[in-house]
Amino acid sequence: MPVKDSSVSVVMPSYNEKENIVEAINRIDSTLGSSLLEIIIVDDDSPDRTWEVIENLGNPRCRVIRRLDKRGLASALADGTQAAKGDIIVWLDCDLGIPPEDITKLVEQLDEYDVAVGSRYVPGGMDTRNKFRAFLSVVFNFYTRLILGRHFWDWTSGFAAARKEVMQQVPLSSDGFGEYFVEWIYGCTKKNFKMIEVPYRYGLRKGGESKTDGSLLVFIRLAFSYATRVLIIRFRRRSI
Repeated sequence: MPVKDSSVSVVMPSYNEKENIVEAINRIDSTLGSSLLEIIIVDDDSPDRTWEVIENLGNPRCRVIRRLDKRGLASALADGTQAAKGDIIVWLDCDLGIPPEDITKLVEQLDEYDVAVGSRYVPGGMDTRNKFRAFLSVVFNFYTRLILGRHFWDWTSGFAAARKEVMQQVPLSSDGFGEYFVEWIYGCTKKNFKMIEVPYRYGLRKGGESKTDGSLLVFIRLAFSYATRVLIIRFRRRSI
């Protein structure tokens, strides 16, 4: 189906994002216009009542899945993409670090490709976070390319658009934090889906607090978890 005739579902995980969520929804709505079928926000029962803010908007194309007994970025995205009804599924953070307007840059590629991924590491892309975090991201992506043996640049992007049939064949893993994206990209390459990386500028969240910019110990634990997951993906016997 041509992109111009396709419906788009946008999925966003949420936890304490009331400072950003209304602007994110409005900008997505304005960007996609009539092609937008739905915005699905999967909220982990935010203490700041983000879910209530969404419900009070009264936007008929926006719905919230409020999870009372489950937590985690990966599982939130897995639940949201499984619930999505659009021909094209897009997911991104709702903290506005990724401009919602860039969704169209990905979606328009799906006339030719099965998967489009926002990339900081192809010409035109940029990571504007502090230099230490940006450097560690470059190192991890180099490590991932080396271990998995795939010529792909941004394994930790977390910003992608895919045709629904891709998600049906390679569903998102619900385990861990951002490791789901590495596993999903690798799964798509194993299935020989046609993929493209599209440059985008990754910035700082507009409001609220980051879930990963806390103590050094938290960051080290995440880094170890990511590195270990890459090894598991590469050397496990079962096919994806």
